[in-house]
Amino acid sequence: AHQMLTEPIVSKGLWESWIFFLITVPLELGLGIWLVSGLFRKAGSLLGVLSFGFFVGVTAYKAITGELTCGCFGKINVNPWMTLLTIDVPLFVLLLIFFPRREKLLPPPWPHPFHCLAVAIPACLFIGALVPTLAFNKVPDVVVDKTGKETIRVVRPDKWTVKPTPVKTVQEPPVEPNLPVTVVEPNIPAPVVETDTPTVVDEPNTSEAVTATQPDANDIPEWKLMLNHVDIADQLLTDVRIVMFYHYDCPDCAVAIPLYNQYSSDLAADEHIQFAFIKGPPYDPDDQDPVPSDTTALVGKLDLSRDWIFESPLIFLLNNGELVQWWLVEYPEFDQLLQAILTAE
Repeated sequence: AHQMLTEPIVSKGLWESWIFFLITVPLELGLGIWLVSGLFRKAGSLLGVLSFGFFVGVTAYKAITGELTCGCFGKINVNPWMTLLTIDVPLFVLLLIFFPRREKLLPPPWPHPFHCLAVAIPACLFIGALVPTLAFNKVPDVVVDKTGKETIRVVRPDKWTVKPTPVKTVQEPPVEPNLPVTVVEPNIPAPVVETDTPTVVDEPNTSEAVTATQPDANDIPEWKLMLNHVDIADQLLTDVRIVMFYHYDCPDCAVAIPLYNQYSSDLAADEHIQFAFIKGPPYDPDDQDPVPSDTTALVGKLDLSRDWIFESPLIFLLNNGELVQWWLVEYPEFDQLLQAILTAE
């Protein structure tokens, strides 16, 4: 709930989407209150066993696939193995051991009315207030503080659009009202009409309303804004560059980086094509950077001017500083990259 109220949620699918959190956070809080209260013990215990069995499966999957956080504690990163072995599995086993087998699944006997109402009413009020609070306080993709400084930016390539080419529009010459109109007959010289109104001579219009060619900061494409905050941006603006933005704890990045490092080695003799690895914050702890120190690729980092939130790996194909193609949470193999490069050239 704290994470949903303080930072945008970047979805990697249904299980980590904002709508999934909006549903599961109140349900998990409700289940916790139910289990602690002791009401309808057998039904609550059965639901607890099923829920923690599901938690065990999800956390085990994250641990096995190499993710460095279980995602159970919002912005606090906890190793999935720790969560699995100290929380999910022990609670699952304890719920099985102390399962109230001799009781009925549903009453009778009924709990004491006061006990039931004392738990149910506050719980319903709390959860009922939590859901709209989370729903109506969704953090936008770009967050600006009171001073106007941008503090958070979510990178969503699927929403990027190509800026249209500026269209020139010619201003119409002004027309003076109430001027006498001279009717000209075909092949007959037009008579001269005397009038006290000064004759208005239309000067040739040389001014055109042209869209400004110097865009302000708000007109910079998002991909270029992101690129401008890389410490080696000047090295990415010439020739062909395949740029991978990665996180140190990204399982897909751990697979893609050795592959792209090999591609970089294979193309080391070609000075016109070069790979680059750009790490995104939060930066890796000591000795956890997946990029080898002897890589032939360019190495840089995205600055800490704001919280950059993006799924990784995020790959840019640049040709002389212009974005040609991008890939998100996928890493095209060499043949696909070569085809894209040939198309760009």
